[in-house]
Amino acid sequence: MSGADVRPQQDLSTAELSGRRTVCSFPAGLPGLIREVSRTRPAAVAVECGDERLTYAQLEAWSDEIARTLRATVTPGLPVAVAVPRSVRLPVALLGILKAGLPYLPLDADDPPDRLRRVLDVSGSTLALVADTTQDRLAAQGLRTLTLPARFGGPAAGEAEWDSLPPVSDAQPVYVLFTSGSTGTPKGVVLPSTALANRLVWMRDAYGVGPDDRVLQKTPVTFDVSGWELWLPLISGGTCVLLPPEEHREPGLVAHAIREQGITLCHFVPTMLREFLRHRDAARCTSLRHVFCSGEPLPVEVARACVETLSATLHNLYGPTEAAIEVSHWTSPASAQQIDRVPIGRPIDNCVLLVVGQDGSPVLDGDEGELCIGGTPLALGYLNDPERTARAFVPAPPGSSVDRLYRTGDRVRLIDGNLEYLGRTDDQVKIRGQRIEPQEVEHRLRAHPLVNDAVVVAVRLGADTALVAWIRTAEAGSSPSELSAALRTHLASALPSAYVPGHYLMLDEVPQTGSGKLDRAGLRSRAEQQLGAGPAAPAAPSPAPGERPLLAALLRERDTRAVASESHDRTH
Repeated sequence: MSGADVRPQQDLSTAELSGRRTVCSFPAGLPGLIREVSRTRPAAVAVECGDERLTYAQLEAWSDEIARTLRATVTPGLPVAVAVPRSVRLPVALLGILKAGLPYLPLDADDPPDRLRRVLDVSGSTLALVADTTQDRLAAQGLRTLTLPARFGGPAAGEAEWDSLPPVSDAQPVYVLFTSGSTGTPKGVVLPSTALANRLVWMRDAYGVGPDDRVLQKTPVTFDVSGWELWLPLISGGTCVLLPPEEHREPGLVAHAIREQGITLCHFVPTMLREFLRHRDAARCTSLRHVFCSGEPLPVEVARACVETLSATLHNLYGPTEAAIEVSHWTSPASAQQIDRVPIGRPIDNCVLLVVGQDGSPVLDGDEGELCIGGTPLALGYLNDPERTARAFVPAPPGSSVDRLYRTGDRVRLIDGNLEYLGRTDDQVKIRGQRIEPQEVEHRLRAHPLVNDAVVVAVRLGADTALVAWIRTAEAGSSPSELSAALRTHLASALPSAYVPGHYLMLDEVPQTGSGKLDRAGLRSRAEQQLGAGPAAPAAPSPAPGERPLLAALLRERDTRAVASESHDRTH
């Protein structure tokens, strides 16, 4: 399977792109893909973290042990919680869960207890795989815990001693990832086996990943990008190098790891990539051959800086949690002068991307609309939340090549076969009757010589909505009032008056979320506090557990749709 040859449909009168259609069958799922490698490379190093190493044979044997324990103790279908810090034990724990035929639910043990309670309330999980450092926090939530030892105590087992792998259906859940919910109740996205396997095999083949590659795993496991960082090297015969906990936040430590460990593939959220490229050691990371960005829009200036600083090829990927990690890709030109825009590109294998208008019908090529995703990458839906699932996963319009779409809420347009990201449908704000994209204002602010970085947020000040600009200055000297006046003049020369923020606040560092993304919500809250805005409305209470169906109900609904679709195909 090759993902390099990804073409739009011949008819581009409507903004729909289809990735290559390929054979997409994975009877043993992800464990089967890893087992294929383990049979041929049992003594090769599969995972590393600091001075810890596991061979493929040890990975298989240890995860077999965990799978046997789980089959005997966990209710079939329920997600198994995982709170294991980055170490060689992390992929062992996750693979063991998958071998037991169960989905894994990654948790951040440092989350507030109320957040953990809400997640566990929705998931129904009863058992957690933990480390010594996280056992107490998960036990305090009422979970049974299984503590993984610090090191593998078994032999380097040969293939004959490995357990046989159970068959895996395409729709079998492999993980549940929780994202923020607008009502205050977290949303648990359930991803099926075939979606993850398809995504990994596409990436392996599209970028020629093989035994010589060393992939840096630095994204917290509660975010979906961690999925390909963990599993891509293991289905390719390479090595997954896990960065020790918390080091992913420090550009210097990331650069050191890349150089010392000979990392060949690495992912960055654009906010972190900007900081990494500013570090004096970034240019010395010569082992890199591919750098991937996703999670946020990749600014043109950051893309140019990347190709000027690194010898690696830069790729911009796009995808929501509700599909398998990323669903589209774009490769940067080798010359910075050739980068005048950074699209999100074209779909991966077995994926359909469709742009629709407000009425849900496809728009014409070049017109703006909402991006919808269809095909193999789609999630099953939101765990135990059929109403939210029905709103987000909708029937495709007549004439589409798929029957089901996920509405992303992202605005895009199709130009020359590539999709361009234009912002969120809910990021637009209306100031004095004009719809405004905060990112456009940020771009103008960054062009000022005194501005190192800028973030624009919309906040409620009394009965009004106002733009507030957070500024990180390029040099000391100007007072906040002088800088504010200069920036107002700078913006007024290029933008309508409604686009010019009324308030300018100073930043020492741009805050990031746990995944390394820009923390817009945090900056919005800080702005409201500093400017005297009123408190935010309280979050809606979480529904009682008895009001939610079981995971099995979601799967039955999916199976019913599949049977109905097959019956329709046979009769037409």
